[in-house]
Order: sequence, then C-alpha cells, then structure tokens
Amino acid sequence: MADAGGANRIELESQILCAALRQSWADSDFAGQVNSCSELYQLFPDLVPNLKSNQTELPRNNYELLGIDCDVPPSVVVASYFRTAKKFLRENNAKEKRLEYFHILDAGFILRKPRLRLSHDLIVSRSLLLQKELIPDDGTFEMLDAEERAPVPVMVVTQPIVQQPLPTLIELLRAAQIIGAAEVQALTNQMRSFPDVPVADLVLSAGYVTDGEMKSLQLGEFLLGQGKIDIGQFCVAMYDERTTGVKMAESLQVRGWLSTEVAPYRRPEN
Repeated sequence: MADAGGANRIELESQILCAALRQSWADSDFAGQVNSCSELYQLFPDLVPNLKSNQTELPRNNYELLGIDCDVPPSVVVASYFRTAKKFLRENNAKEKRLEYFHILDAGFILRKPRLRLSHDLIVSRSLLLQKELIPDDGTFEMLDAEERAPVPVMVVTQPIVQQPLPTLIELLRAAQIIGAAEVQALTNQMRSFPDVPVADLVLSAGYVTDGEMKSLQLGEFLLGQGKIDIGQFCVAMYDERTTGVKMAESLQVRGWLSTEVAPYRRPEN
C-alpha cells in the first residue's frame, strides 16, 4: 500500500480549506468564500463541472434540504439526515413521493462523503456567487470589484493547457480512460502544490483507482518500459480488470500477450 503520509498531507490541506470555505459561507464573507473556492478549485478542478451555456436550473442546496448550516461537522450531518428521513417517512408515503425521498437520501449520502461534500459546496457556492454577481459569468472563482459588476461582456478565462510532460503513471491512467482532462489538471495542480508527494499517493487519495488497480498500473508501467507489451495491450488488459475483475497480468497472459515465464514484478517500496 502507498505511504499514507502524502495522502494525509493533502487531506489536511483540503480540510483546512474546506473549513475556511464553510466558515466564510456561513458568515456571508463573500471575499473569503471566493478565495477559498479558488484555492480548492486549483487542487480539485475535477470536482467542479463546467457551466453549460443553457444551464438555468440551480443546483440543490443539500444543507437547506436537511435544515442545517453549511459549516456543521459530519456528526451533525448524519444526525440531521436520519431525523429528516424519519420525519419524511412519518408524514408521507415514500412510494407516492419517491423523488422527494430520493433527494433526502442523496443529500445524506453526498454530505457524508468528504469529496462529494466538497464538490457540492463548490458547485452551490459558485451558483450563489453568480447570483450575487460577485464572480464572472463563466463561473471563474475571481472576485469582481464594484466596477466589474456592471453588465459588461466578461472574457472567458479557461484553465491553462498542461504543456509539460506528464508522469508515465498519469499518461497510463489517461490512456486507459480512467481519468480525463479535468482529473489530469487536478493531478497536475496537486503535483505543483505538493512536489514531494509521490504521484501514486495523489492518485490513490483522489480515489481514481483502488490499491489493487494501482499495483496493476505500476506493473503495466514496468512491462511497457521493458518492451514486453504495447500501450494497446495494456489498455485492453486494464479494461478487463476494471470491468470483469480479471487482473491485468492474468488478462495479458490469457490473451497470449505476456509470457507466463516473465519474472514477477515487485512493487517498489516508498
């Protein structure tokens, strides 16, 4: 298993930023809310989908649905979720009001999971800040001053395209379609913020793959480097593991792409 030190550092950093976001949100400190959102977005751009040009429906505020403040601890989230669900079932027929009941279930699930809660907070915060015309219309987390809030065209600010070579592990994740452009940008930003944390730790802490899948990825990196397989064979075998449970190495051997006489790969110690 990867060393937990790097993952713990990222977790601690995100907890501090999340606490700052929720506190500024609760205090209506909009400048602080924008700053916290901006810092979190730099680390986790994959948690905030791009705004759609025809998007009119506002995101659901699950804190309001459960009747709690945005800065409450996880224990209060759980207690409020169970209280709201029980109250709803006492007063309503869940079969007749399935959608409303599912919204409550979703709220409890989302706010109890740290990454889902963070994604929810960023998306809802963006919507609130847009309504108050405090950030540009494209949803960029940049505070507008009084003059910029006037109804003038706003230039779209896009995320910088990653130009520098990426670590092989990230390239393999992208080639196997496990991650996309947003996840690549997130990992790139995290590598810049935490240069001494191994890339494998960043990937695992983000939950993109399991520890078992990480071992297969590292084995694939080794086999590719040795010229034992090609990238297409790696992608097919990795797809087999993620969809059927057959380990990548076994898939390679069954398909006749890897000799059973190849010496076993030992994962390097961190």
